[in-house]
Amino acid sequence: MIRLAVIIAHQFLPRMQAVQQSLQERCELTILTYSQLSDTYEHYNRHFAHVDGIIITELGYLYLEERLQGSFPVPTYIYRISEEDFYKCLFQLSVEHKEIDFSRVCIDFIMSHNDYLGLKPILDAEHFPQTYPYTVITDQIYQELSDYHIGLWRENKIDFSITRVGNIVPKLEQQGVPHIYLVPSHKSIIQQFELIITEIEMIKLADNQIAIGYVSIHKLNDKPSTMNDLELKTMLLHKSLLEFTMVEKIPLIIQKTNVSFEVISSSKDLKIITDNFTRCKLMTFLNQHVPFEVNLGWGTGDTMYKARMNAQLANQQSESSPVRGTFVIQMNGQVLGPLGEESNLAYLNEVNPQIQRLSEMLDISSLQIQKIMAVISKTESSELTSEEIAFHLGITIRSANRILNQLEEKGIAHFAYKKQEKLRGRPKKIYQIHFPTS
Repeated sequence: MIRLAVIIAHQFLPRMQAVQQSLQERCELTILTYSQLSDTYEHYNRHFAHVDGIIITELGYLYLEERLQGSFPVPTYIYRISEEDFYKCLFQLSVEHKEIDFSRVCIDFIMSHNDYLGLKPILDAEHFPQTYPYTVITDQIYQELSDYHIGLWRENKIDFSITRVGNIVPKLEQQGVPHIYLVPSHKSIIQQFELIITEIEMIKLADNQIAIGYVSIHKLNDKPSTMNDLELKTMLLHKSLLEFTMVEKIPLIIQKTNVSFEVISSSKDLKIITDNFTRCKLMTFLNQHVPFEVNLGWGTGDTMYKARMNAQLANQQSESSPVRGTFVIQMNGQVLGPLGEESNLAYLNEVNPQIQRLSEMLDISSLQIQKIMAVISKTESSELTSEEIAFHLGITIRSANRILNQLEEKGIAHFAYKKQEKLRGRPKKIYQIHFPTS
């Protein structure tokens, strides 16, 4: 069962206990209350290792984001006021106060962070409510918020306040500020929690997929090795793989296959090993601990067979790539690599019919077409030079010029302009490339 913790203001406890009863068959919910925002940090650090996800108020989330530097160790969500709840509140206010001017209403929970709950396109600047200018969320935020509401009221700048912060309600009551303490409806909270539970179930399912790494000695067949030399290399490689598991404290099953090694793990651990598919810690470790180059490919799948096939294909990519590095082939066929390099691309290993037709029409391999598309996607620009294509595809500039000429002949590429990057040397020709979408 999914384990969740929810961190809420103490005033909201009765409402959340009702939610806890409604969701008891779907999740194990721990309710943690706070009086000061500093309590949220303590609650988070004490409980994150024991739950699958944490849900917190928007103010609490912004407070934690500062202190955790935006890096939450477990999935962390905000339970928000839904637009339905928000606009019901505004409608009720306008019915009860028919002459209300919303520029004289203070709403302390609409901000750029939540796109002002869709209110910007509805009200022009002249009639837009007063909003609190959030910057850095500190432990004094409750005092600052209550002072803000009360100050506007005393200066006769507002007729009404709407707040999401239960901790300032007693002060507003003491000062006689007309206000609404707006909380999410039971229906809205249940819907949000159901979505969060479903998302965490999907994350857990993905994390439990099998990941297999295939490690081999680079260019083993280019120079015949003596038996002693080969045995020494495989022993060193095996020893380094074992050391990596101990240093990084990541449990890996290491199996020798002929002169290569298979490393069995999970997708969750693979994200750690590859730093979320940006750089491969294992490849870095091996480069530092064995005196020869290795190929490393990772594959994921919902079966051992699929993960193993993807790993072997990724290893072949690592072997043939002119840029040394790790490749990953995901269960959906997406290829990532070489990780940690500027030339790292993401593209699908499976060829769709459209790319196959383009390949036949242009007389260019479908893999090269996918890589060029991936370069355009990565650089967010359709303008490329032959040097850029050569770098990302791992081919010579001559071969890249040939590809550009073929694309130009078929109307896919068009010469745009020349660019002089250095004082000396020939200017580079810039081409615009637009592949047909259907």
